[in-house]
Amino acid sequence: MNNPSHIVTRFMLAPPAHYDSTHSVRVRSHLKPSLRLKQAAVLIPLVPRPEGFNVVFTSRAKHLKHHPGQVSFPGGRKEPQDVDLIDTAIRETYEETGILCTRDNIIGHLPALPTISGYMVTPYLGLVSPHYRPELDFNEVEELFEAPLDYVLNPMNMRTQKVSIQGKGHNIYSVPYQKYAIWGATAQMLKVLSKQLWY
Repeated sequence: MNNPSHIVTRFMLAPPAHYDSTHSVRVRSHLKPSLRLKQAAVLIPLVPRPEGFNVVFTSRAKHLKHHPGQVSFPGGRKEPQDVDLIDTAIRETYEETGILCTRDNIIGHLPALPTISGYMVTPYLGLVSPHYRPELDFNEVEELFEAPLDYVLNPMNMRTQKVSIQGKGHNIYSVPYQKYAIWGATAQMLKVLSKQLWY
């Protein structure tokens, strides 16, 4: 998956993938039925490197209310000034990491994913410059790291754990990489992206 045009073609031509059906059930069991989910977006930044594409991840600041210290993609909730959710993903990524991605470099998006923190998150896939210089907002981000795209999308590197919540079975996914554990909503997104791009 070293060629940008190959990624675009594969992403566009592959049948749409879907999240594990138990995820929404698990999220809804944590939220009030009347709660209206807030719109949010994240960027899945792809960085061309000599050995292939890397994916940029962030580790959330440890003082945050929701998911402190958890590995995630840069992003956040939609603000009134955002034209659309692409705007949200681009703006939030720049504010959190200093990484600039333009609309022209957005390849596409995955299905929106509900989260237990009350958001409906749309992930956008985008190409970013290998020469980016991170400027982290430490109020939001503890650190930033890259992982090879081929590694995090390889089904052999994805762990599946079945858990029982309120008598119902659920699948929890995780991708271990070096000292990091990529899990939760981020792992769900990687699972779906793997279905779209992996061969």
